[in-house]
Amino acid sequence: MIDAHLALYRPGRQDAVLTPDVGRDMIEAYRAATAALQAEFGSAGFMITFAVNWQPDHDAIGEPDSIADAGCAVHIFGRRAGEMISPVRAMTLQRSRRRPPAPDPKLGDRLRPLLADPPATVIVEPPPGELCDGCAGSVLTDQERWRGGGVRVIRPRRVLIDPHVLVLPVRHVASLRDLEPDEVTSLSARLVESLRQFRLGSGSTGLSGFANDGVAARQETPHVHLHVYGRSVGEPVNPYQRLAAYLPPGAQRPV
Repeated sequence: MIDAHLALYRPGRQDAVLTPDVGRDMIEAYRAATAALQAEFGSAGFMITFAVNWQPDHDAIGEPDSIADAGCAVHIFGRRAGEMISPVRAMTLQRSRRRPPAPDPKLGDRLRPLLADPPATVIVEPPPGELCDGCAGSVLTDQERWRGGGVRVIRPRRVLIDPHVLVLPVRHVASLRDLEPDEVTSLSARLVESLRQFRLGSGSTGLSGFANDGVAARQETPHVHLHVYGRSVGEPVNPYQRLAAYLPPGAQRPV
């Protein structure tokens, strides 16, 4: 459904905390992938999606089986301002209704050199304004639940479903591309902790989430943050359906 789409894959358990070496490799791979997508497709922003111990069934909800050992994939979607197809809307559709783009047999040949030697300059425009909701004092006094390794877990002001948290670095950093390797490792640790808390509080058996990078991807706060949702076989609705419902009827703006 979206041409500008690459995935970062790591073998092993999905609920395993990244080692420092893997954290470094993941952020370097993200920088290379986004540079390649910008050079090939003109992507001005990026959206990532990820999951821990969860995958959708044919109705795009629920958890059909355990996939803890299926490896970890982070999907990267290149976004351009004004695009009419949204990755979030695609994730609300049943698999039978998802239509992949027409294959381009030469795309791989064009991407390989870009990934091997990515362009040095990548422009990702952050949201405007001098104020940062991720650095506001109220984040600590009203929203923070716990922190560790320079990363905090907070309760969002607008809860989409329950359970729903935001995971973000304490350091002010506007783009995913600017994360340090140890922050990537700590983010993965906080995701594992969130899953444990969700299991205790609501019986969730997995997580799914996303993050927007740049105004073209509809990033609203100039501070990196992951939206994280608890998922389970008994869930009544796909949280991405709730998210898409916040858009005006009939609109398909990027999310």
